[in-house]
Amino acid sequence: MTMRRLIRALEPRTARSFAQMVAYIVWPLAVMVAVQRVWWSLADPTPGRFLALYDASFRFLNPHTAFASGESALSPGAIILTAPWAVLDPDQARWVQLSLSVLTLLGAWVLLLRLLQIPMWSVLAPVFLLVGFHCGPVTDTLLTGDLGAFVVLALVTWLYLTVKGHQVAAGVALGAVVALMPIFAALLVVPLLQRRWRESVLAAVIACAATALVWARLGGGDGLGISALGGTAAAADRSFFALAEYLHIPTVGTVAIAVVIAVVAIAAVALAYSRQRGNEVLFLITAGGALVLACCLLAPVGHGNYSIALLPLVGSVVLAGSAVRVWPAWLAIYAFGSEQNWYSTHFGGFGEHIEVLRVPAGWLLLLATICAVLTAAAPRTRAGAAEGADSK
Repeated sequence: MTMRRLIRALEPRTARSFAQMVAYIVWPLAVMVAVQRVWWSLADPTPGRFLALYDASFRFLNPHTAFASGESALSPGAIILTAPWAVLDPDQARWVQLSLSVLTLLGAWVLLLRLLQIPMWSVLAPVFLLVGFHCGPVTDTLLTGDLGAFVVLALVTWLYLTVKGHQVAAGVALGAVVALMPIFAALLVVPLLQRRWRESVLAAVIACAATALVWARLGGGDGLGISALGGTAAAADRSFFALAEYLHIPTVGTVAIAVVIAVVAIAAVALAYSRQRGNEVLFLITAGGALVLACCLLAPVGHGNYSIALLPLVGSVVLAGSAVRVWPAWLAIYAFGSEQNWYSTHFGGFGEHIEVLRVPAGWLLLLATICAVLTAAAPRTRAGAAEGADSK
């Protein structure tokens, strides 16, 4: 009996010692991974996708100049955000963009920790930093000059301000998300479910105002796109429609599956509202993540680096009741979040198929997993509530 008491007394100290040891290991690894990603991105100071972004911003400042390529098509928010950089030459603008991207990613990391109530001295803080800079979407953002860092900062800022009850400021942040990534307009539904209609209306007005400004400045829609992440033709298409075409699925089947994807996303949001509305952070992250997954899949064009907007959903694994606390979710996260590729000289065709399919397949699997986990958990939650009421 004395030995049991001794073991129980030592357990908290052992756990703290283990956490400290892990923190000592992970902090230098996280810092060096972040530094290496920045160093790696400097190997090509002006990559093609950044030049496309620079061209669109330059044209916004100089609307009467010739506009050469549709590769420069960007979202209204992206054009307005990057317009000040176009007064510099491309090399200088790239340095500004890269510096701001790193600072923005660090800001998003700090805000996400605060949103999830993780203290900076926790072992999870360096783990989040390491995973964030090591994942494929963040690496791609830094290497190619995308604006993914600004998208994820706007998204986390919206979540944080909503939880804190700052409805107007949250509406501005959500408007920035939609202006940068119009395909994420479905996120406007989330505040409506919480009866925060002013937040949704303000966000919609900001996004429409940005579109109108760019439209008027450019004299039409030429040059406007759906993405802040490199334009509509800058990377391989990973949307479900591209997947269906790759797999030679008939048109009727493609439309039917697309409808199923939309229904599953709506069901996931409804289940999240039913089960998690008592935990606002978990509801916002889960519902927002399900909508982002559906938008990535059902957009006219989807890129693998859209997955950067799923970082809050991935981080929600630390919350009790999270829908990503199951192994299929992490198989899906590995599929779309890894920077590794599966091309092989020995298994060329098979490796190419895996590489083409892994991102949309990961999105599909994660969306289905979220819906399945919420479906399975909802009856238990209602039963538990009923038992609690009876006991009273």
